[in-house]
Amino acid sequence: MAERLSKSVADDLLARITRGEYKAGDRLPSEQELMGAYGVGRNTVREAMQSLRTLGLVEIRPRLGAKVLDTGAQNAFASSAMSALLREESVKELYDVRLILEPAAAAKAAVNRTEEDLVAIRRARTHFHLAYEMRAPVWEADIEFHQAIAAASGNSVLARILAPMSDLLQHTRRATGTIPAAVELALHQHDEIAIAIEDRSSERAQRAMTAHMESALWAIGQITDLEPASMAEL
Repeated sequence: MAERLSKSVADDLLARITRGEYKAGDRLPSEQELMGAYGVGRNTVREAMQSLRTLGLVEIRPRLGAKVLDTGAQNAFASSAMSALLREESVKELYDVRLILEPAAAAKAAVNRTEEDLVAIRRARTHFHLAYEMRAPVWEADIEFHQAIAAASGNSVLARILAPMSDLLQHTRRATGTIPAAVELALHQHDEIAIAIEDRSSERAQRAMTAHMESALWAIGQITDLEPASMAEL
């Protein structure tokens, strides 16, 4: 119930940002004011604000409150997509979208990548390998790798669609990153994808990324003992 309330508050604030009631640089009402306006408790307001922060819409500072960031939230596609995500879209459905888009991004990256793109992809691979060897969390390196490929695709719209999804799914990536078999498999699959892109093999890159996304769905299946409401929070 508390989670649904926080999502309802976050969704309403997102709609108001989208309509321009709160513009970039504006400060949102204080916690106390939001509690009164929505008839909810402090924890509900804080969870709602953290959702907006995760989406990159607000900056939260102690004693200063939340300030709306200039992140293009008024873009109709982006705002409607984020609004839907705050209304309990499932993690698996988000990964289904990734399964559609990321293989296409990898295929385009194999064709359009530059030497600078390859440097970014190699750097992300190195970060993933180092985290794996040190038994440290790999989720940040994973996001870095996929963002480098999206950028290498040469399609800025595709990169902008995939970027907020990475932020929304970071908790899921943290969870699946605790499954040793999933991390080791991702390590090898990242290598296959990167090599295919470096070789300019579009078809191979697409196949390798498809296999990688399917493996990610398998990893999510390993944590489906969580209740549906909890999964929506991941």
